[in-house]
Amino acid sequence: MSDEPAGSTESPSRRRRAQRATSEELVAAAVRVIGREGVAGATTRKIAEEAGVPQGAVHYWFADKNELLQDVVRSIVERLEKTVATSDRPGGGVTVEDLRAGLRAAWAEVSGDDPGTQLGYYELTALALRNPSMRELARQQYGSYRELAARTLAPMLADVEPRRAAALAQFVAVTFDGLALAWLADPEGTHPEQVIDLLADAVFGARNDGPAATAPRNPIT
Repeated sequence: MSDEPAGSTESPSRRRRAQRATSEELVAAAVRVIGREGVAGATTRKIAEEAGVPQGAVHYWFADKNELLQDVVRSIVERLEKTVATSDRPGGGVTVEDLRAGLRAAWAEVSGDDPGTQLGYYELTALALRNPSMRELARQQYGSYRELAARTLAPMLADVEPRRAAALAQFVAVTFDGLALAWLADPEGTHPEQVIDLLADAVFGARNDGPAATAPRNPIT
């Protein structure tokens, strides 16, 4: 990484702290800095300061800043995955209510997060798309979102033709992503719970081109 040179006058106590630092702690620090200052302001120096370690610790754990940002994306997906895995729900089958509950749990995770951090994720995408050397990061970011949706929907789509199942998973991923951005831009004019109910009904009903299990509960007005 080259946004700032590593310091050469680190005290012994700071060096010991660097040895105890883990990549997870640095990723968490990066998320906090991105939330406050945006992706452009998340230099390795500021991330190290946030984690309370010398800058050299960042260089030790990550080959470059892109690798650190890849782990930031991975942490986003892992956190969401813990809340939305419908396959872990009790009972035999998966119903439209299970799907609603999983999507609502994911939304609670998003809406409960710091808005600056959420905005930082979109900044990360835009930065990656504008920088040829980082475009792979954007592809990985949205590929991870699609894979998360596919894993979450897998119990419900087990008997669905694979290409159709993949399309439904992508439908959920892009709708959810757009909903989050709309909510950041216009929270009063966005109706997340109603959109999620409609999304769950649409996906559940579209599995085999049949009607949704239930009518949308909260039509958007």
